[in-house]
Amino acid sequence: MRMRKRHNLAPRMEACAAYLIEDPAALRGEWLAAFPEQNRLYVELGCGKGRFTVETAKAEPDAVIVAVEKVPDAMVLAMERARDAGLTNVRFLDFDAANLASIFAPEEIDRLFLNFSDPWPKSRDAKFRLTAPGFLRLYAELLPVGGQIWFKTDNGPLFAWSLEQLESEGWALSEVTDDLHKNGPTGVMTDYEAKFTAEGLKIHRLVATRTPETKTTAAGPVPRLRNAALGDARGSKKPRPPEDALRLVPATLPLCHAYFRQFQQSPELFEDPERCLPYVYDARKVDAWFAQRQARQNERRFYALLEEEPIGELVLKKIDPVQRRCELGICLVNDHYKNHGYGTAAERLALRLAFEELGMETVLADALLANTRSQRSLQKAGFRFVSEDEHFKYYRITREEFLARVGEKTT
Repeated sequence: MRMRKRHNLAPRMEACAAYLIEDPAALRGEWLAAFPEQNRLYVELGCGKGRFTVETAKAEPDAVIVAVEKVPDAMVLAMERARDAGLTNVRFLDFDAANLASIFAPEEIDRLFLNFSDPWPKSRDAKFRLTAPGFLRLYAELLPVGGQIWFKTDNGPLFAWSLEQLESEGWALSEVTDDLHKNGPTGVMTDYEAKFTAEGLKIHRLVATRTPETKTTAAGPVPRLRNAALGDARGSKKPRPPEDALRLVPATLPLCHAYFRQFQQSPELFEDPERCLPYVYDARKVDAWFAQRQARQNERRFYALLEEEPIGELVLKKIDPVQRRCELGICLVNDHYKNHGYGTAAERLALRLAFEELGMETVLADALLANTRSQRSLQKAGFRFVSEDEHFKYYRITREEFLARVGEKTT
């Protein structure tokens, strides 16, 4: 999700505190008892800015809508929407979907909404997809027979893969479509859904109903997911973004926090992929990390912004004003923004800054031998391969080479 850092987040969250459930485990098995005017419990995993949440709550006042969202900058907008609409049948949680059984009792949920979930396109990450067998068996515990999952996505490969998982896990499928809005807008849309539809992207949708044959956690070991890569993470034919879609801005503490809230660790950044552990955001550690980096005298740190959202961190380091050379480093925030040309575009912007503003004559870079994606990105940005050792490949580009590549001259 590309999400702007919200100004005054803490006071805005506090103003909507009545909509946030701080201790959801205390309501396990008692959700409807806590809402005597409602008789059904719906759960939405990943509510974003809350358009779907609020409109569904308006359309179905007899249902309690519990929306789960782990991005505070999105959730505050959703809560403000619910508050401004005067809704009493909506609540929000900052919670991990893998632990739903700790806050909902067996067969307590009537309907589950999965709207535009993270596709986790790499095969090794398939188990994190919200339609993976492990999650489907968890949902089957929480839904009664006849309970439903409503699933929508713009990602064709994810949709096809999810169909296979649902069928193998014993769910009854209905309302399956690869072009939901072919004949005009249908049903309640999310913000992204409305945007994607306006751009001409197809929306895929299905309803999965639990049957007596649907597998639960008691069915035994979850099948291993092999060869589960999705290819194109978006499943669309959108063109790569132009370079002017991005801009570089100097690093600030708020941008640093916004970046690390969405950061996902990538095994490609490790010589030993087994050392790659899931990253957990910690505000105090981010504060300390930022202060340490900003104290370095021979570095300039930037964030690449896309629609005001920091999607990449770049650093010009080991700046040598005498020899007029430096090194470039880059890290995109997560897999959403990889393989779309953002890294190459950001590197070109950083090179322009190094040569035109800092007066560098040479910029160096390196990439792990196993990180072929980083190597391709550097070469597309204009770097040429120099050498390699047992760990890294090394690259360089001169001011003259850069100007020849972009076809410009500076004074």
